[in-house]
Amino acid sequence: MNEEIYQNAIKRIECDSRFRPTSCCSGGRGATGPTGPTGPQGPATVTIGTVNTGAPGTPASVFNSGTDQNNILNFVIPAGATGATGATGPTGPTGATVKG
Repeated sequence: MNEEIYQNAIKRIECDSRFRPTSCCSGGRGATGPTGPTGPQGPATVTIGTVNTGAPGTPASVFNSGTDQNNILNFVIPAGATGATGATGPTGPTGATVKG
């Protein structure tokens, strides 16, 4: 095998970004660029609005009934499945008799 081809192959493996940072085979780092523009204002407030129970098996959901700047989050959380019937409780005391 030609030594130059071998060395070029080794260099490509060493410089492959999956194995090493790409800066290992590049020139020096350039100057830092200018600061980008300021992004849009994020939400000013986040408030919890309503929390309702949905039908069992339905997905939970949340929606914003406010604005992008003043969020009001409303939730729908599904009820759990109905559980098994419990044991019968003891008999209560006899009530008063009403005479008519």
